Amino acid sequence: MKLKHIMLMTVLYIIATLSLVILSNQNILENDTNRVLKTIDQIQLFLEKHPDNPLPANFEHLSKNTVNSDTKKIKNGAAYARSLDSKDITVTSPIFSEGQIDGYLKVTENRTSTFFTDFAIIIFAILFYLAVAIQVLKSAQRAYVFRENTVAKIKNIERSPLTQSYLMNENDDKITTELNKLGEKIQKQALSHTEKKENLYEFIEFFQFPIFIYNNKGKIRRTNASFKNEFSDTENLDIFSPYADFLNFLVDKILHPDIQEKLFFFEKLGAYYQVRITPLPDLDSRFMVTMNDVSSYRRTVDAHNAFIANVSHELKTPLTSIKGFAELLETDTVSPSETKNFASIIHKESSRLMSLVQDTLLLTKQNQRIEKKKLSLSALIQNILQSSSPQISEKSLRLETQIEEITFKTNEQMVHSIFENLIENAIKYTPAQGQIFVSLHHEQDKIIFSVTDNGPGLSEIQKERIFDRFYRADESRAEVSGTGLGLAIVEKNVQELHGTIDVVSILGKGTTFTVNL
Repeated sequence: MKLKHIMLMTVLYIIATLSLVILSNQNILENDTNRVLKTIDQIQLFLEKHPDNPLPANFEHLSKNTVNSDTKKIKNGAAYARSLDSKDITVTSPIFSEGQIDGYLKVTENRTSTFFTDFAIIIFAILFYLAVAIQVLKSAQRAYVFRENTVAKIKNIERSPLTQSYLMNENDDKITTELNKLGEKIQKQALSHTEKKENLYEFIEFFQFPIFIYNNKGKIRRTNASFKNEFSDTENLDIFSPYADFLNFLVDKILHPDIQEKLFFFEKLGAYYQVRITPLPDLDSRFMVTMNDVSSYRRTVDAHNAFIANVSHELKTPLTSIKGFAELLETDTVSPSETKNFASIIHKESSRLMSLVQDTLLLTKQNQRIEKKKLSLSALIQNILQSSSPQISEKSLRLETQIEEITFKTNEQMVHSIFENLIENAIKYTPAQGQIFVSLHHEQDKIIFSVTDNGPGLSEIQKERIFDRFYRADESRAEVSGTGLGLAIVEKNVQELHGTIDVVSILGKGTTFTVNL
């Protein structure tokens, strides 16, 4: 069992134990309340028969005109009012006369201690947890011992394929028995040098990554199908001439034969390979080379590092500005007008910083389960346009819409983010007195949403990178406010909703973003 599973189960167990303690305490409290109410009923009956008798010391008679938090609760319809402190419980109950409240009885009694009940529950929970933990540890220990023994047996077979030293006794498990059979088979096959080569050659064909074997004269003696698919079927190491570092690595192993791993980038293939060379001294000093394609992993690592670097850079800019103006405000040479201006700048940079953090969290959030519900897409767009009307008016933009009444089952937050980012993007990059066109309609079984502007447009190269995080097409775009993550968030949300997004743009004339859901 993995550590994270154990931690999760422990947390759930603690929550369950605490819930049981809370339920127990609640039950004791209800019993105390019922006990006090029963006492009140008995005292009321007694007073009806003996009205001249004084009340017990813990009882207090309140007139019907008494106003406090307890009497207010009763007048609002409560059957009684209860208040608690660490040791006592106080219950106020109404006295009725001819269906009307004629006064109140207030009783204070000691609460039943929950210490021993809580202590017993916690002790039992701890003992039960320890018992289960011991069993889990024993099970893990048995699994560990079994795994280590099995590995030891396999290594014994590798070390001594021509001896019986790896054979076990008759009490061993089925896996050991199979290892014995495998060892016997290896023992028989290892008797012939030719058989060893043929077995190795057959063995490498099973792998789905490139493998080849070369000798100390630089001749490739064997390749598998995966190697032939990536490279050509050749007998010389000269095939790797375009990759000088890799070729030098192969030649160096001829002079210094040892097991070594190294990462290489094959530029023509656009791929990273984790290369491992293993000397084969029993096969005429040959060398087996395995090439594991780790391109996806490397690209993920590079993208992660680039993202961290970009976030750090974007965070540094507003922080530097805030720090600089804050230091100026600490001096005595700043005028009131400058103070107001500096405060405005600090507020603006703080808002930018918060937007960047929020967008970064949204972009890196992994949606394990997307909640969907029916909503009016047309109403959603109208709300966004209404919220954006100040920015539209400020730039005197001409807005045209063609929006059908569409109800669609989807995730409201993600769709809102898609529509809002695309509309805000169009407003930002459309020049003053420009035009924006927003459209929503059905097309077969798809929902089509598009936003068109007559802004600066994009070149083909810029379109290829427009959804990259923090990418800005040119210097003019860099001057536009924003985190640089909006379109990256749009693309992420569209993909998670199993939709598509297309960009059509003409440099100098405008851009259209089209989303298919």
